[in-house]
Amino acid sequence: MVLRSLRRPLCMVAAALVALPMLVVPMTSASADGTKSDKIAERSQIDQQLEDLRIELSDVNSELSDTYIALAETELLIPQAQEDLENAQKELEKAREEDRKIGERLTEAESEEERLSGQVEQGQEEVDTGNEELASVALNAYKGGGMPNPSTIYIGNQSPQDAVDRSMNYRLTMASQGSNLDTLRTDQAVTENSAERLTAVREEIKQLKSDSEDAVQRTETAEEEATRAKESLDALYETQKTQRSDLETQKKKHEGDLSTLETRGSTLDTEIEELARQERERAEREERERQQNQQQSSGGGGSSSSSSSTSGGWIYPVDARLNSNFGWRVHPIYGTRKLHAGVDFPVACGVPVKAAHSGRVIARTHNSSAGNKIVLSHGMMNGRLITTSYHHLQGFAQPVGAQVSAGTTVGYVGTTGSSTGCHLHFEVHEDGNAVNPDKYI
Repeated sequence: MVLRSLRRPLCMVAAALVALPMLVVPMTSASADGTKSDKIAERSQIDQQLEDLRIELSDVNSELSDTYIALAETELLIPQAQEDLENAQKELEKAREEDRKIGERLTEAESEEERLSGQVEQGQEEVDTGNEELASVALNAYKGGGMPNPSTIYIGNQSPQDAVDRSMNYRLTMASQGSNLDTLRTDQAVTENSAERLTAVREEIKQLKSDSEDAVQRTETAEEEATRAKESLDALYETQKTQRSDLETQKKKHEGDLSTLETRGSTLDTEIEELARQERERAEREERERQQNQQQSSGGGGSSSSSSSTSGGWIYPVDARLNSNFGWRVHPIYGTRKLHAGVDFPVACGVPVKAAHSGRVIARTHNSSAGNKIVLSHGMMNGRLITTSYHHLQGFAQPVGAQVSAGTTVGYVGTTGSSTGCHLHFEVHEDGNAVNPDKYI
């Protein structure tokens, strides 16, 4: 049945939609950018850890080092892959729950639509019937066969009782017509309300069907993401298993390297110790000569190379972050404890290396461990001879014997010797014994 036009505006549509559960809001561009930035930051952190580890493995055979680095990278990626899988599974559960809730609400709304449609049809029929009855009374009255004129009720009565009866009938007839009119108005208002609610429910159903399609698509996307995340994590676990096996093979292949590393360490200590001994003898000799000259002259004593070398402050040899601090540490592959006698600065090859303090170049050497190395003497400080050494250089900038100030370029960053990447290894020694550079720089 075609409904008559209703007088009140349909203002309840928005209110009808309030009952809907909150839907998952699609990722905005801002949040997507945030996720991308987080991923870039995570990858940068992993790369930095691998760079530091590569430097830490500078004294290891490159084949063994590469195998270990590959395994380390895989194991650094696994936690993020696990988190990605957990997030994907949560999104999938959320999408499925959303789809379920929308489905339930859609079923309820369709049932409500069917119920309201019946109410509107029935109400409209009642309104139409009431209208017809009122129209019939009005037509009869118009033709003269309807309700009597009130003034004729008391004319021609046979008795007073007859007049009373006729008056009562008249009042009952008028009351009945008034009641019919009130009922008609009520029926019409109820029908209008039901029709407005029906329109709102139909709009809601239309939106729910659209939301349902979106929910299905989100569920499918979430399922695909979860599947990819699971496959990615499984692949990392498989790679980890293979790389661990490869590492054990490489360790057996190069099992003689550990004793070689210990020998290299002893050789380096002996080398620095000998240089310090020679430099101390030279400094003491110069000090004796200075004192003799003072005794022979009446003027004030001149400054010696050792005193001049201590002028000025200490600085970083390169402008870069410091990594792999000084101290005892467990070797990542062999599990042995070893003194890391200096600090490392990951920095590009070719970057100038500066003297950390004023002093004199006392050695330029090369060996299989330190590669190109330059050693500076900074004279006597608190009764100890202070020297610094700069390892793995690409090249030298000062000859032996050159006097330098803090900040003077003495060489260039490289990756010579036992080095798997460009960096500077820097050491400070007191009387030939390695000390923490943090004490000075």
